Amino acid sequence: MKYKKDSERYLKMYPELLKWINECPLCHSKGYKTEMPDHVGGEHSIAAYNLKKYFKQLEVDENGFCLQCSKVYNQNR
Repeated sequence: MKYKKDSERYLKMYPELLKWINECPLCHSKGYKTEMPDHVGGEHSIAAYNLKKYFKQLEVDENGFCLQCSKVYNQNR
């Protein structure tokens, strides 16, 4: 994530975009979903561009954990 305050403000302004955000329940890292299309919010919307500007891609496992937390979690089970 590049600009934490700006990114949080953006999501508060456009809460409908939260469906394209993953958040790890362990470390609370946020990032856009890997399956997010190039255009979200309409044909001429720049929402996908802004999400990619503010967040990095965040892949999660079947439990919703980011890959780093998933690795640690599975090692300690």
